[in-house]
Amino acid sequence: MDKYQQFHQLHHQPTGFVLANAWDLSSAQFIQAAGAKALATTSWGIAASLGLADGENISFQTQLALVKSLTKHIHIPLTVDIESGYSNDPQQISQNVLALARLGVVGINIEDSNKDTNALRSIEQQCTIISEIKKVLNENGFGSLFINARTDTFFVSDRPFQATLERAKAYQNAGADGLFVPGLTNIEQITSLTNAIDMPLNVMAMSNFNSAKAAFAGGAKRFSLGNSLYDLVGNTIKSTLIQLES
Repeated sequence: MDKYQQFHQLHHQPTGFVLANAWDLSSAQFIQAAGAKALATTSWGIAASLGLADGENISFQTQLALVKSLTKHIHIPLTVDIESGYSNDPQQISQNVLALARLGVVGINIEDSNKDTNALRSIEQQCTIISEIKKVLNENGFGSLFINARTDTFFVSDRPFQATLERAKAYQNAGADGLFVPGLTNIEQITSLTNAIDMPLNVMAMSNFNSAKAAFAGGAKRFSLGNSLYDLVGNTIKSTLIQLES
């Protein structure tokens, strides 16, 4: 079984799996040493580690350099948070994804937010992007790369669940392999959404939502830690220094 198959299989187990997010090589190595079956990057953590805010403020070349380091030293499947693709042009985004695929990643997260406007892309625009990514990956022998379509409806929409449902079905038809909905924490809504789509649902740990077990009971298949580990490291350093100085 290759890494693509391993990663896809994790999403189709009877229960879900916890996906930890790294921001550099050392954090990735700690996660791997802890026995994780797969690894993800966190755009928030990467940016913060470089003194920047999240939102594609690091260059795509910086992203590539980090991923190259990770794929060189990490042997478990790696999926990469590419935010909105570092462009609004479907062709450029697909080439960015292809560059990552050639480094050995098994998956990506692709957001439907427009970094220039801070609004959601139209459903049609995001579906075009997903379809183009899938097309280019298939043409270059990377058709098994897992496309996790992220929607930020729960951060910006007045009726987030209905908006999520509409986008989920469209993204599925466009070729997405999974759906990522950060901000979705209601278990009944998680269940309703998983019953309405034919691809695995990914939710994210939040300050008011830290039970992977509850998410899995609701039907989610992937529970991402997001920037939780980065925050935990920072808070541990602060509390340790305070204790030592007290």
